[in-house]
Amino acid sequence: MKLNLSTPKEPVEVKEQIKASHQKYRSGSIDWASLNVWFGNQLPKYLWKEWKDKLKPSGFTWQKFLKLLKYRTDKIILWSQGKIAWKELVKEIKELINSPLGENIRK
Repeated sequence: MKLNLSTPKEPVEVKEQIKASHQKYRSGSIDWASLNVWFGNQLPKYLWKEWKDKLKPSGFTWQKFLKLLKYRTDKIILWSQGKIAWKELVKEIKELINSPLGENIRK
């Protein structure tokens, strides 16, 4: 079942927090709690809030959605650094949701 998901407004505040956490990580001054919160929670929370009405009926739970987004952490970092556009990141995530992997995770 292919899901038709919108492209939500770019969460600029979340982007800045991820960028700050990633810079700490790269500098060797790792704040693991902060890194985990921003990488593992803030962007997925934002997208879940935007898409949950379509994701839940298809079989996704919050935990399954988080599991799937781990496959795009690299793209999330590139977006936070300004190396890819928001629309490109969202397109990648939507493609992942609609991929065979996404279908397997939501079953």
